[in-house]
Amino acid sequence: MPVRHESRQGLPSTTLRTREHFTLPRSQTPMLLSGGHHSLCMVEEVHMLDLPEKVIQLLTNKWGIERLHPPQASATPIALSGRNLLLAIPTASGKSLVAYLAMFKKLLVDAPGSQAFYLVPLKALATEKVDELREAGKELGLKVGIAVGDRVGETVSLDDADIIVATSEKFDSLLRNRDDLLSKVSIVIADEVHLIHDRSRGPTMEINLARVRHERPDAQIIALSATIGNAEEIAEWLNAELVVSDWRPVVLRYGTVCNGLVEPRLQVGPNVEKIKLPPPIELKDEGDELRNILISTINEDGQVLIFRGTRRYAEGSASKLGQWLFGRMQKWNKEEIERPDGIQVEQRLEELAKLAREIESGEETTAMAEKLAESIRGGVAFHHAGLTTNHRKLIENAFRERILFAICATPTLAAGVNLPARRVVVRDLTRWEDGLSRPLPRMEVHQMLGRAGRPRYDPTGDAWLIAKNLEHADELEAMYFLQEPEAVDSKLAAEPAMRVHVLAAIATGGQRNRDSLGGFFKQTFLGHRILNDELQQRIDEIIQWLVENKFIERTGEDAAILERISNMDSKFVEDDWDDEVPKWAKSAQNIGGVELVDFIEKKPRPKRPAVIGFQTATKVSESLTKDIHPDSPAMTYIATPFGERVSRLYLDPLSGLILREGILQARKILCRVIDDRSISPWALLHLVCCTPDFPPLWPTGKQMQIMAEQGEIMSDQNLLIPLELQDLGYSPEVESMTKSAWTLVQWIEEDSLRDIERKLGVAPGDLRVRVDHANWLLNAARQICANNGDIDPLLVNSDADLLSMLDIMRKRVSNGCKEDLLSLIAIRGVGRVRARTLANHGYRSALEVSRITKGAAQKLADERGWSPQLVQNIVDSSQRAIESRR
Repeated sequence: MPVRHESRQGLPSTTLRTREHFTLPRSQTPMLLSGGHHSLCMVEEVHMLDLPEKVIQLLTNKWGIERLHPPQASATPIALSGRNLLLAIPTASGKSLVAYLAMFKKLLVDAPGSQAFYLVPLKALATEKVDELREAGKELGLKVGIAVGDRVGETVSLDDADIIVATSEKFDSLLRNRDDLLSKVSIVIADEVHLIHDRSRGPTMEINLARVRHERPDAQIIALSATIGNAEEIAEWLNAELVVSDWRPVVLRYGTVCNGLVEPRLQVGPNVEKIKLPPPIELKDEGDELRNILISTINEDGQVLIFRGTRRYAEGSASKLGQWLFGRMQKWNKEEIERPDGIQVEQRLEELAKLAREIESGEETTAMAEKLAESIRGGVAFHHAGLTTNHRKLIENAFRERILFAICATPTLAAGVNLPARRVVVRDLTRWEDGLSRPLPRMEVHQMLGRAGRPRYDPTGDAWLIAKNLEHADELEAMYFLQEPEAVDSKLAAEPAMRVHVLAAIATGGQRNRDSLGGFFKQTFLGHRILNDELQQRIDEIIQWLVENKFIERTGEDAAILERISNMDSKFVEDDWDDEVPKWAKSAQNIGGVELVDFIEKKPRPKRPAVIGFQTATKVSESLTKDIHPDSPAMTYIATPFGERVSRLYLDPLSGLILREGILQARKILCRVIDDRSISPWALLHLVCCTPDFPPLWPTGKQMQIMAEQGEIMSDQNLLIPLELQDLGYSPEVESMTKSAWTLVQWIEEDSLRDIERKLGVAPGDLRVRVDHANWLLNAARQICANNGDIDPLLVNSDADLLSMLDIMRKRVSNGCKEDLLSLIAIRGVGRVRARTLANHGYRSALEVSRITKGAAQKLADERGWSPQLVQNIVDSSQRAIESRR
């Protein structure tokens, strides 16, 4: 991994490169001079930055920052100048600060009254940024809003906020539903821009940046990344200045571990040329590689993140390490022999026990929560997406507060919240994909290893890979330490992404003719990377599909566009190609030292086909390439009411098509046009599970036969059968749809989280994700049903009943309960478990609860998990709910 700093300022003479040293030249003068003139020098002293005094005071007095790190010093003047910037520097090197300063300058000086958007990939990251920016906002008089979802509190202060922190998906949704969203935007920050490479999130991030560039060309874009292989190409696409560096505030030592032997292989960080690479060290043998690493970390007063390849491995490692370390701490508590310095064992055990009790508290406990609590008692936790959001937050906070010694996590943690540690260990370096065991991408491994080393706490950080043998250790060094991350590629060419974004461009993006549509997509990273003919063919295929399925309509050729194109063609043909030397050039030849030479135009950079998996993007969907006749550039389009609604609902058009056909079937059933099927909770839940927007639950090997049998039993209740789905162009696994629908049915029938986890193997966090998606898709189905004007009048009479069914089902899915509890669930502080307890005592509404007698209240208080104070709180909430309705 070569040490590198590159600052591309637009002219070859201003390019700065250092490959052997991290120490960069220090500036003697301000980067930004008075009068608006710009210097290409770096500014390291904060007080010399061209920023308002109150920003300087925030940095020095509130945040304790007097000097910038070298990469910050190189990047900040570019950011403050208003130019686009791609900043690719390691984790903890200060990317966010550069972005914050650019926003403060833009909002306070360059464009007062404008808005800034800070885009992040995950909700958890958004919360972190909001907290930091609100702290700054109080000092600077800037209001910070958030836009990450549709729940209460997830979208706040959109209209009056100066800075809005948003996920890429929510920003895209807002663009579709608020025509004036970009009207005040002066700067957009794109954090973790390398995720353009991600199949699920990448296309949305790419389209967002393309739309900002297209609609607000004067808006500044600052893109941030810690790991990006083709930074020059991304910067070229964004028309951005490039700052790339491997500099870190803490020295990071990369090493391999094999049978207790740690071999340092490479170190990066400040002044490493003066630091000798340490010799190999032998860890104390505790009978297991991870135990060896854990105890050595604790002895050095550090913490360790251990990355495992699967959830099962992460849970297993945490349980074993936690059980072992709990026993070791008990021994330390009794005798001081081998007790690490600085650890108050009894106090730490109490803190861990308290955390474990928090994990186990709540209306419903699960086997996973109990397993987590047990490992936490030994100072080790596991972390993955199957945990609830609350449990993940508790673990993250406990690690930051140095209560936990270690976290065993899946790689998703590396893409999430900021959680640095003294030591990072990657145990599993392969993943099972497409039927093969494949090495993890370098980009992903670098993301994990980059968490090592906490600024202001650790003198060094250790980034270790566990090897099978010494030969394997050498191979790991060559693959992961000595090579750059893979190039970021566009994933927009995939059929689902193109369906979504071509429809959005027409329905809500203002691209309503073929010429402008093609021009817009040329501004994407996909358009930057592949040949224009390939891009336009892809667009033509999607347009044809959208027309055939009544999402858009062709509305004829625009005469003005035809004339404009005709004039352009004429100008090209009729240009006077005069090869004679002009008179001024002949005169110039008489001047000494001047001569004419033939101009040879540089060859353009060859375009490459976009690749998805092992196929080029143009081969991903052979089904769309049949008999496509490209439209004229002057052809215009309009979204149908159905197409516009699908786009504003943020659906994949294929999901919208499936929901529309399923609703049509439901209407026919209610009107007795179809008399061999019925509409049951299963029917509605199975319908939403049939869509590509629903994240499927995959059956394990043992479950496949059970799900096949269950699917056969319930097949007469399905609104759409597999053959009908195939006709629409979608062929999901029957067993997966069955497991997904069955899980949701168990949820609304009030099966406990523990039982769902035991019977179906669905973790609480995974269930919550499916519940949220089902709720969203049921709402989409309702909107399509309520606004579908293109329907047989004979079927309209069924709409009232169908809408009522969808409304009830949404409430049941949101709360995980039967219909009889919906009134009780509305009481603040009452979930499905407490609501069922109230119902078992004979209460069915808030009014009845508000009139509970003292004797009845005592009976409730005697229930397990209840207390007199809890009963009183629920009664008070009931009374407030009744008063609010008056």
